[in-house]
Amino acid sequence: MDSNDKPTVSHIDAIESANGSDTDAHQEQHHLAKVNSADEEIIQHLQTTGEEVGMTSRTIMAAVTMGMCYNAYLFTLLIPPAILTFINADLGPDPRYTWITISWNLGGAMFVTIGGRLSDIFGRRWFFIAGSVTLILGSVVSATGQSIGQMIAGGAIFGAGSGFLEMAFGAVQEIVPSMYRHVTIGLFDAASVIAQITPLVSWVIIKKTGNWRNCYYMMIGFQVINLILLCIFYHPPSFAEKKAQHGKTRLQLLRDFDWFGLFLFVAGCTLFIVGVSWGGTLHPWKSGATLGPIIIGLLALLGLGFYEAYAPIKEPLFPPRLFRAMRQFTVPMLVMAIGSMQYYSNATLWNRLSQLLYAGDEISKGLYGEVLPLGTVIGGIVVTFSKKIGHQRWQVLFAIALQTACVGALSTATLDNPVKSIILTLFVSLCTSINLLNGMVLVGFGIVHQEDIGTAAGLAGTSRLLAGAVATAIFGNVTNNKYAETLSEAVRANVAGFNLPTATLTKLIAAAKLNTAAAYKAVPGITPAIQAASKLGNKQAYLAGAHLSYQVALAFGLCGVILAFFLTSVDERKYSKRTVAVQEKDRKALQEKRWQDTA
Repeated sequence: MDSNDKPTVSHIDAIESANGSDTDAHQEQHHLAKVNSADEEIIQHLQTTGEEVGMTSRTIMAAVTMGMCYNAYLFTLLIPPAILTFINADLGPDPRYTWITISWNLGGAMFVTIGGRLSDIFGRRWFFIAGSVTLILGSVVSATGQSIGQMIAGGAIFGAGSGFLEMAFGAVQEIVPSMYRHVTIGLFDAASVIAQITPLVSWVIIKKTGNWRNCYYMMIGFQVINLILLCIFYHPPSFAEKKAQHGKTRLQLLRDFDWFGLFLFVAGCTLFIVGVSWGGTLHPWKSGATLGPIIIGLLALLGLGFYEAYAPIKEPLFPPRLFRAMRQFTVPMLVMAIGSMQYYSNATLWNRLSQLLYAGDEISKGLYGEVLPLGTVIGGIVVTFSKKIGHQRWQVLFAIALQTACVGALSTATLDNPVKSIILTLFVSLCTSINLLNGMVLVGFGIVHQEDIGTAAGLAGTSRLLAGAVATAIFGNVTNNKYAETLSEAVRANVAGFNLPTATLTKLIAAAKLNTAAAYKAVPGITPAIQAASKLGNKQAYLAGAHLSYQVALAFGLCGVILAFFLTSVDERKYSKRTVAVQEKDRKALQEKRWQDTA
């Protein structure tokens, strides 16, 4: 064998057998051979799966439709956090109000994997349509909400529908030639500017109409348009075509499906997130009401891992073959999850922090709310050049390192320097896009069988959304608990010169916590100067809570930096001209052309 040739598994096995030993050198060579062998199998599959139809008008419109689905689910992600405090002031106050967004993350985390796996088996079209209809339902429930409980229910419905629509990350990759995946996924994210401006639009609507419900009515209109486009333009391989490949009926597939694994997954996710969210807010961290769900949830998820790995399941929810590709699939998924912990927590934290500390009116609140979306759009534009730049491993490593540095720097944010906070938050969002979008493409290229791309994208989506839900709950609790500890002292210090009676001071602290005009008006002897001093104490207390949250997030980011070293870049041979999931009419046109050529 030439010294420049890569060793194959058979070569190494033969050497080990001849020597009768398994030295460290042989073990390392054997591992490299297996990695190279897996990559060769992936390359061969990408070069032989699907058809060479190019970027037809139908392909482009299907990709545009997937972009609309992404926007549709972003509407439900971005609008509620932007106006969360306004909703709570109107329907509350209720300490559970953050669950309006937490329930979204939880629902999305579960349904993106469920939808991805089932759509790999049964076909994607009807799952996307079901997700779109679900979002319309969630918009109606939220628009007519009369309590925080109903808004939480609306958020959960949003999460379920968004989980199905988030399959667009995988679907958009399979409907274009693989050589265009990076460009498509970058443009796919950059086109989300439609949804990314909704925080600003929402605050303009509130300023002009004084009614937050109109934001949800706007959402209903967009969701209906998305449903219409889906029905017209998205026609991926149907169940009939998939059945021609695997030869099983719907009933057989349903019977063979991993229902027990699904139960463990849903139960584990739900219990764990519920426990994390309750800790420090509804119940003490040491209480059984908090620890019980967390421990049972973790045990259920741990049991799920062993069950999926060793049980004889015909159609597993989490195919073990995906996780065996550690550097191509598992590591990118974990790096995306850690990046998401910093982003999704910021999606809630930044809106409240900027509105309380820096914004003066509804329009400025909306403009501050656009900082994270702007970074996302810029990140999408950067990723369109990712293939040309190459070295995706180093792109992601640099992005998550810079993101972590910016999160750490945000722990030094001050009341008098909003520009610093804006720039740092912008870079956190930009780096998140570079990490997540490259990660999605790495995962798509890291699976041997492209027929699993829905499951792979679903698992990647679950990892980041579940991590985001955990981060939102953890960082929200850290911020709120530190805020509660600091508020009284901060207000007392700021109003010490006014020599207020104890009873008045107690009411003033309560008013500062509510931070509404009506609450301050109810304080006896309130003056503009006392109110201003109290508001400053409120800001200082919340800033102290935010600082602690950013410090906690910094620790997670450092773990992501370490993991990113183990990523692999995309082998250029994987950029083939073939399309994995050809649109229905393109397939028929190709078949007719072949029939004419052979006639």
